[in-house]
Amino acid sequence: MNTLTEYETYIISALAQGANIQEVKKVLRHFGQKPDSVSSIEKKLKELKKKFDCKTTFQLVYELGRYVVEIDVEEILK
Repeated sequence: MNTLTEYETYIISALAQGANIQEVKKVLRHFGQKPDSVSSIEKKLKELKKKFDCKTTFQLVYELGRYVVEIDVEEILK
């Protein structure tokens, strides 16, 4: 069974709640997750797409929806 790290969970959760990559970076910083650079996030997404056999980020978020945790992205971005 595949599980996600806390880092991966925050990325998928932020994307599921409508955040773009720049906003995901801020969410990761808010929760003290490293690395939080745009390129690190993009590399992690590429890795996850390959691991879960997904072609798009949308498909990845859909497939991993069961791992999404509720975070208040709007509040974090203020």
